[in-house]
Amino acid sequence: MRDTQGEIRTFLVRLTKDAALADDLAQISYMKAYQKLENLREPKAARAWIYKIAYRSFVDEARKTKRRREMSQTMVPDSMTLDRETQPSGGIAVDVARAMNALPPDCRAVVMLALGQGFTHQEVSEMTALPLGTVKSHVVRGKQKLQAFLSAYEQAI
Repeated sequence: MRDTQGEIRTFLVRLTKDAALADDLAQISYMKAYQKLENLREPKAARAWIYKIAYRSFVDEARKTKRRREMSQTMVPDSMTLDRETQPSGGIAVDVARAMNALPPDCRAVVMLALGQGFTHQEVSEMTALPLGTVKSHVVRGKQKLQAFLSAYEQAI
């Protein structure tokens, strides 16, 4: 099995949009994997297994963050929140990252796993616990949105 530590971190950075949080989630994922190592039935499936653990760690953290945000919204006025979209563009890499970030988190995860990491739709379905049809539609819609963005980007240059 090839080394996936850097891949997992990159996957989590793209999902969370926060390098420090991604590092924490990667560490949590590897700790969970170590604790559940005896549950791994097929060593050939280890790469997909660790991606599944990482994705589930992301989902758990996203739920916690959403609950915290909902609780704190009653305490923080809207005028005090920061808008990240008002920041200037920083080149195609940043713009592509913004296009990916515009996708809903589950769609973004599916696109990154299927297109970026080369997992099959069935493997992505098992990793994310999403139905196979949903995975396929997320891949198609994600590709369409990214292609539309890149077409618009090419015309703007």
